[in-house]
Amino acid sequence: MKSPKILATAVAGVAALCLAGSIAYAIEPADPTTLPLPDKAQDTSIAKQVASIIVYEDQEEAVAMATEFDKIHDELALDAVASRAAIAKRHREDGAAASSQAASEPAASADDDGAGEAAGQIAVEAVDVTEPLKAISDEPESDPSAMKPATIDVNGDVMEYVPSFESASAPTSGAGLWMGSDSTTDDSWGYFIGHNPGPFTCVMTLKNGDPVTVCDGEGATRTYRVVDEFIVPDDTYWEDIRSRVTDYGESIILQTCCGDNAHYRVVIAC
Repeated sequence: MKSPKILATAVAGVAALCLAGSIAYAIEPADPTTLPLPDKAQDTSIAKQVASIIVYEDQEEAVAMATEFDKIHDELALDAVASRAAIAKRHREDGAAASSQAASEPAASADDDGAGEAAGQIAVEAVDVTEPLKAISDEPESDPSAMKPATIDVNGDVMEYVPSFESASAPTSGAGLWMGSDSTTDDSWGYFIGHNPGPFTCVMTLKNGDPVTVCDGEGATRTYRVVDEFIVPDDTYWEDIRSRVTDYGESIILQTCCGDNAHYRVVIAC
């Protein structure tokens, strides 16, 4: 009965020894020459060194590898700097050569226009870069400050006027030509009326020397200067003031109410 037990014990011991041997073999590092490397690094010495470092944790190899990487990095950086410097130098040389060539070429004369066009060149009119729109526009330049025909500028207040010959009241907007002529060149007078409060309120502040500009129906413009002003009751007749306001030759008369429903202010400019 003891023999089977002894045999079983012997078998168990052998199995244990085999298991221990297997574990020891698994723990022991393999020969590096037998370890396969990645397919794309079979012939790369650096890749072999990296594999050696990974497998054996070889500190000396690690230091050598890092040193070699630094050297390669420095060489690549120097090559890149040298390449950029060479490219920049070529660009500068090309630009200088183009500028020198352009400066040495004579300006095309009128006789060369036909040859230039025949060679495929297009003649371009010179444009003033400071005001290019003026150079390329065929339309006449307009003056933004120019007045329209049939307008009057009372010391900066510009308004249109309409015919209001001997009407009982001034127009609701702008001014009215009450008597005379609006012509600025007939050596005569024109009588303009307007409301205050309203568009002719500006007449109340006029004083000697102030400008009044008229652009007549024909578009002719003239600037007059105030030479006289006075106030009359609202029941005054035209005949009462005619001689006082019509003896200035080329002139204009402006009239507006004083705002008290009892008086008018009359201003003469010539």
